[in-house]
Amino acid sequence: MYYFVNTSINPKKSGIEHAEMKRLALFNEKKVPAKLVTRFFSLSLHQTLKAAGIAENNQINLFDFIQQSTDFKPVKLTIDDLHLPKNLRVQAEEHNYNVYLQDQLLMRVNLFAPEYKQINNVQTYDQNGKLVKTDWYDTRGFKGLEQFYTFDGQVATEQVFNPEGAVVYQTYHLPNRQNVTQNSLYRFINYHGQDWSFIGEQHMTTFFLDELNRETPQAVFVIDRTYELAYSALQMQTKAFKVMHLHSNHVNDPDHPKTATLNYNYSYALNNLSAWNGVITATSQQTADFVDRYGNQTPVYTIPVGIVSEATLKAPHPKWSSRTPGKIIFVARLSEEKQQSHVLRAFKKVHAQLPKTTLDFWGYANGDTGKELKQLVRDLKLTDAVTFNDYTQDLAPVYDHAQLAMLTSRAEGFALALLEGQSHGVPQIAYDVKYGPRDIIRDGQDGDLVPVDNIEALATAMIKLLSDPQRLQAYSAQAYLDADRYSPKAVWAQWEPLMAAAKSFYQTESEES
Repeated sequence: MYYFVNTSINPKKSGIEHAEMKRLALFNEKKVPAKLVTRFFSLSLHQTLKAAGIAENNQINLFDFIQQSTDFKPVKLTIDDLHLPKNLRVQAEEHNYNVYLQDQLLMRVNLFAPEYKQINNVQTYDQNGKLVKTDWYDTRGFKGLEQFYTFDGQVATEQVFNPEGAVVYQTYHLPNRQNVTQNSLYRFINYHGQDWSFIGEQHMTTFFLDELNRETPQAVFVIDRTYELAYSALQMQTKAFKVMHLHSNHVNDPDHPKTATLNYNYSYALNNLSAWNGVITATSQQTADFVDRYGNQTPVYTIPVGIVSEATLKAPHPKWSSRTPGKIIFVARLSEEKQQSHVLRAFKKVHAQLPKTTLDFWGYANGDTGKELKQLVRDLKLTDAVTFNDYTQDLAPVYDHAQLAMLTSRAEGFALALLEGQSHGVPQIAYDVKYGPRDIIRDGQDGDLVPVDNIEALATAMIKLLSDPQRLQAYSAQAYLDADRYSPKAVWAQWEPLMAAAKSFYQTESEES
């Protein structure tokens, strides 16, 4: 069994989640058992999985695991299912309900939007009108979580229930003398007939990973969120083949990979490099830099995170004339490291010379970046030409209507959006950063690479390409051809050395025992 270990699967997914989903589809196609593994509690997890097209048997969540609820069939739970005593008065308030004993508010029953029929949560109040408890309901239709509050409204304890209504998990938040929560005590209740307690989430996660390894011996654990999960993986008590996946630059100064300080996301994992059975990088350039610094005592495997499906490779190519003239797109979350502001400043020059051009951003925003970028658009007087669109999983029409795609990150691990754009025949311009753009874009053939942080060069490249329809079409035709380098067959061949190493690891262990 191959476990791809993450913290969560969210409705709006990052590149790591998209990479995992593509990897999972590849393993399914090759009939090699694999699952996405997550540890965060989410009452809407299964709704998210369904929307993403992830099968129930292709994932395992820590809380599903202890609830034994992975295969629970959803039901609709309404206010009638609470069976409230007849002496209570239920009063509708907009889409929700207030429940009174005479004139005293006892609880609020809040329903899931947009249908406003199924229960989301029930809030309980004391005689002074203070919130004392909230019961939260899983989107599948059972009470999943109970939270109790302190006098000042902080969560004091939490309980998780299985679908039968039994408590399977508890959390106690422990304040210090200054009333600041320092540690949390986590407990599994009656897990295989025994209670288990853990100080901190990391130790609880280690226990979970060990239990998975006991259930499916000789498992391979690919750790995709290294900062959050490396410690838990390396503390496992069971024998396991553990692989660190580098999804971004492992150093802070890509120009000096041999001496630069480590990216904090990977520092713990890299300072314990000998404890890993392997390291995955997404590009040959990162592999070379990594081996130059650390040697090859811990094997390094170059495996692209991007995979272009056979369906995409074989899909009919839309005519170039069907693309929207002058449409430029930027597909990525809005974040400081993606440097969308650079494209906006370059586009100011482009739009002045080519007034029919437009720029569309696609992706959710991190922090205040979205607000800052929209203000910059107003400052640059580009509101009529620039559009911000939210995250979407249906990007094929976005790519198929664009004439140019941009990427201006200061660093990347692979740049999944570049490969997606390439597979849809979109000419692309990107900063020549480590790692990814140089591996995906063939400079001067299917796109252009420009010096990092050179906004003037960025604008010049955009104007030159958009002013040359023949070159744009030639780039597009070549992009379709170049995407074949990341076909399922090609990427699977790069997984095979790691898989052979894992098999050998367990064979050696078996012979020694």
